[in-house]
Amino acid sequence: MPKELITLGDHIKKKRLENNLFQKDVGKIIGTDNFTIVNWEKNSTKNIPAKYYPKIMEFLNYCPLINNAQNKKSPTTFAEKIKLHRLHLGLNQKQFAQLLKVDSTTVKFWESGEKKPSEKTAEKLKVIIGG
Repeated sequence: MPKELITLGDHIKKKRLENNLFQKDVGKIIGTDNFTIVNWEKNSTKNIPAKYYPKIMEFLNYCPLINNAQNKKSPTTFAEKIKLHRLHLGLNQKQFAQLLKVDSTTVKFWESGEKKPSEKTAEKLKVIIGG
């Protein structure tokens, strides 16, 4: 059992062990295979694809991006809110950009805080992400 819940893999492993599940069981729930779950739990995979986040959060019954040892608070910056919302939707940057009718590099810049959306786009985003 992980001592600290720092990575997404830590959260998944803790929940899996608490529920006496095998990696293959969790894989079926999340929509992937047991080898992927093993890699996540070993923290061998740095970036878990966005498409898995909704099922991971459903499995955990919470958002590990907010409830973890490194960041126990809700996102405060607009950039953090954009990324969190995108992951909650299970979309990668390109898919989120298509939804918003902007270029994917634009989303990348927003999420990194390098650039801010135009006033018009910011208002649209506030409606979508609630804030």
